[in-house]
Amino acid sequence: MIYWWFDHMNPLFAVLILCPIIAVVLGIGSYFAKWIRLWGTLILSFMLPLLYIASDLSTLGSNIGAWFIYGAAYSVLTWIVYRLLRAIVGYKT
Repeated sequence: MIYWWFDHMNPLFAVLILCPIIAVVLGIGSYFAKWIRLWGTLILSFMLPLLYIASDLSTLGSNIGAWFIYGAAYSVLTWIVYRLLRAIVGYKT
């Protein structure tokens, strides 16, 4: 889906740079924003691989396993950022 906007983007840029940055931002947002909950950001970060996998239906079908693996990794990254902020900044009241 992201390739619809950026035709000449390297696929490794989306996998290794862009989506982890978005996952970290979601983790920060889940800590500081009151309207974003942790479970919502974990679900959003699990859906992040669809940005570069869901370019068409055949690509999505052949890469469904990669979606689960990368989605779980991005969700874990979001959760780690949230937990680090709770440990460093403190618990919200």
